[in-house]
Amino acid sequence: MKVKVQQGNEEINSIGGISLIGGLFNSLKNLKKVDFMRMAKVKTGKIKHSGILKTIAGLFALGKNDYADVTPFHDDAFFRDCLRLPAVPSEETLRQRLDELAQTQEVLPVIRFSNVEMLKKVSYFGTEKTISGEYTPLDIDVSPLDNSGSNKEGVSWTYKNHDGYAPIFAYLGAHGYMLNCELRPGSQHSNKNALEFIVSCLDMIEELGINLKTILVRLDSAHDCTEIIEKLMERGVAFIIKRNLRKESLEQWLSLARRVGEAEKPREGKTVFTGEASHIPLAGREDSVPIFTTFEVSERTIDKHGQKLLIPDIEVNTFWTTLPDEARKVIGLYHSHGTSEQYHSELKSDLSFERLASGKFATNALLLLLAMLAFNALRLLGQSALKMKDVLPRKFNVQRRRLRSVMQDLVYIACKRTRHSGVIFFKFGKHCPWFEVFRQLHIKFC
Repeated sequence: MKVKVQQGNEEINSIGGISLIGGLFNSLKNLKKVDFMRMAKVKTGKIKHSGILKTIAGLFALGKNDYADVTPFHDDAFFRDCLRLPAVPSEETLRQRLDELAQTQEVLPVIRFSNVEMLKKVSYFGTEKTISGEYTPLDIDVSPLDNSGSNKEGVSWTYKNHDGYAPIFAYLGAHGYMLNCELRPGSQHSNKNALEFIVSCLDMIEELGINLKTILVRLDSAHDCTEIIEKLMERGVAFIIKRNLRKESLEQWLSLARRVGEAEKPREGKTVFTGEASHIPLAGREDSVPIFTTFEVSERTIDKHGQKLLIPDIEVNTFWTTLPDEARKVIGLYHSHGTSEQYHSELKSDLSFERLASGKFATNALLLLLAMLAFNALRLLGQSALKMKDVLPRKFNVQRRRLRSVMQDLVYIACKRTRHSGVIFFKFGKHCPWFEVFRQLHIKFC
């Protein structure tokens, strides 16, 4: 049978899920505050400041990370209506307005408050169980963005051995909602200004109405800092922080582990000791109250290839913690901190947010915060959909869905836009498997 290709006059769109994204963005009352700010250099045209911010965040939710990506939507009434825009801005307008907005210091806090407002819609962040109760994890980590070969402001050599930025991220809960983020030059040390960032994260958690005593902060060895530990203890927050051994002797740790640790032999020639020590003071605070230190010391006399070693290989991992759990449980909880690497991957690959669009540092800092809104909007849709087990088109044996899967199933979903009697209708196909899920999400968030 011969097939002919024709173009009709009907408005059929492949991004029906942008209506869900728009519904979430349009509900953010804090985001509208930028429309009432007095900005000397920013000229408000037909499109308000909040409309500019929603446009670029909407593009991020579609996995598009370039100003030019807005051009195909310039005459798209569906995209315009979903984000409640009087018109879709051009590439040039988007670039100029974002550059100007980024120079206004009041804009960044507004976006952070808007993100907290969105997170208030989350019913369950996901917890970790311990013998003292359930804790909501707060994972804070630095993850470089590779911007090699560019002359963008702030791009410099990172610890990953490439040119780029070194932003810091904070994820709340076991399901990976982004609580906060901050763009940093690539060469900036991970712990520089980390205390201020952590304090701001704790303030946001209190704004969400979550008791800080139910929070478990997890940090890597770059943040083994006395000031951070003392601040966390002052705020009553539980924590697991990997210690920086600095000049401590591995042999002494092995000797201690042999005396008080619990030994396990996973294979011939390898012995792993786990346990706790309570006599180690904080760095630079010899008179401080000692904190429990969990240790994991591995001694290898035979390598993994079966070769006997003349000198045993010693590996030591130690952790500051306020949890009363046994060593193996604490170590397992810290290893779960590695899940945040998956969240970084979703931002960089699923949202295509690796190479930043602007050459100006301030603008890229603004774009990163807007990407956080898109990240959480997709996460919220994905986790909400998982709870609708009766209407899901297939079974999911997972606790969290990747953003790419959410985009494919709920955002890139075809629909037809029609208008009748002053009412806009979004019509989906007769055999659309995700329609009922989409309909319930639309009722909930739009």
